[in-house]
Amino acid sequence: MQAKRGTVDAAGKSRSGNANVAEILNQVTVMLGHAIFDPDANREVLVDHADLVAGRTITKAARNWLGAQLDAPRRSQIMFLDREDILRLFILSNMPLPVVADVDDDLPF
Repeated sequence: MQAKRGTVDAAGKSRSGNANVAEILNQVTVMLGHAIFDPDANREVLVDHADLVAGRTITKAARNWLGAQLDAPRRSQIMFLDREDILRLFILSNMPLPVVADVDDDLPF
């Protein structure tokens, strides 16, 4: 899983100095190409999917760019999850939203 604090977009560099989508592509390629040790199976296995989680949004341009750079089998191994998806999971599973310490009513993720 790759977790990014802010917005993932196709721009060269975000305002907060986070890495751009090209670096995310490199990280995902490395994740999908290397075996990891699975203690349950007691052997090394390949990762079958990569999760890209963003605290804000993953723009459509970033999704499209990542999809265009990957071949079809690897493209189907990437799962995107942004702030709206996280909120939908809370709502669909009837879980209470986290209590926010700030007074500005902004969620902590």
